[in-house]
Amino acid sequence: MPILSQTNLTRSKNIIIDGLFYSYKNLEVFRKFSLQSDRATVVLRGPSGCGKTTLLKLLSGNLILDKATVIPPTNNSCLVLQEDSLFPWLTGTENISILTRLKPEHFKQHPMYKLITDFVDQKACRMSYGQRRLIELFRAIVFRPQFLYLDEPFNFLDEKHIGLVVPFLQGEFMQGINLVMSNHHRDDLDMIKQANVFQFDGLFPITSLERLS
Repeated sequence: MPILSQTNLTRSKNIIIDGLFYSYKNLEVFRKFSLQSDRATVVLRGPSGCGKTTLLKLLSGNLILDKATVIPPTNNSCLVLQEDSLFPWLTGTENISILTRLKPEHFKQHPMYKLITDFVDQKACRMSYGQRRLIELFRAIVFRPQFLYLDEPFNFLDEKHIGLVVPFLQGEFMQGINLVMSNHHRDDLDMIKQANVFQFDGLFPITSLERLS
């Protein structure tokens, strides 16, 4: 895989992308791709396999892109993928502390903590998928990166818990944080306010996205 060229590379503090190229094996995924948001929250919509997760991995530095003119910085970012990333032999509290380097007495003060308090001291392997997802989202939010990337964050959550999580992804809890999330459920999307929504059409190479709002 080609190494990212740093020549004349500008790193933006906002969600601005310009001149992004990325190929995987024989597939040119992004070609001179550009995207610009005027809001702190960006929602990426589209069917499975359309490039949403690949874009999140590129922006967070988990994939090495071929080249780009403008991209957000990767050194203060956090990516939460669809796959479970908790250490199964550790408790929820330990999983939060190890990755965020925050002491429990610090993050227990966060208002979202009440959503996980009943199971946070269990080992992750004993939690349900929905409980582990709540731990992962809580960990990312209290970590407070400059750029937070969430790949289908509502997977494994029922409608009730989605409604409880969404407020923590908006408003005062996201001040100073740029949020980019992929999502393919329209009902979930309706709960995310003040976001720029971009649609993937599933065609390659991707040069731009349709802006829905």
